[in-house]
Amino acid sequence: MGGSAQLGLGTLRDPGSGFSTFLAGSFISVVALGLFLRSFLPGKTAHLEFSALWGNLNWRRPLAVGILLVVYTLALERVGFLPTSIFILFAMFKGVEKFSWVKAVLLSVCIPVASFIIFVVLLKTTLPRGIWGF
Repeated sequence: MGGSAQLGLGTLRDPGSGFSTFLAGSFISVVALGLFLRSFLPGKTAHLEFSALWGNLNWRRPLAVGILLVVYTLALERVGFLPTSIFILFAMFKGVEKFSWVKAVLLSVCIPVASFIIFVVLLKTTLPRGIWGF
């Protein structure tokens, strides 16, 4: 939250660069503090061993999503928003979530194209164009 404040919070009518990250950090801090304080209250609290919390977790999906997000980050500037987003979403929909081919292709094309139209065409912002210019 300190970094957000250094960016400048601005006002409600004219938010600064750090406004939204400051709000998000504040929300997370309040929730964490509430959970921390709740842990000291008497009641029905189940004390589990650390290994019991993580023992039955299937690491395949979170690991695959993490790797795909790293690939997305590395490829976004070089390849461009549209092709990178289409590829990564297709990999997530088909490889991680096991969607049907039709659903995976439709969603992985429609979501980035809609985002491109909203941000580039309507809002006049820039997205990474990559080596192909789109």
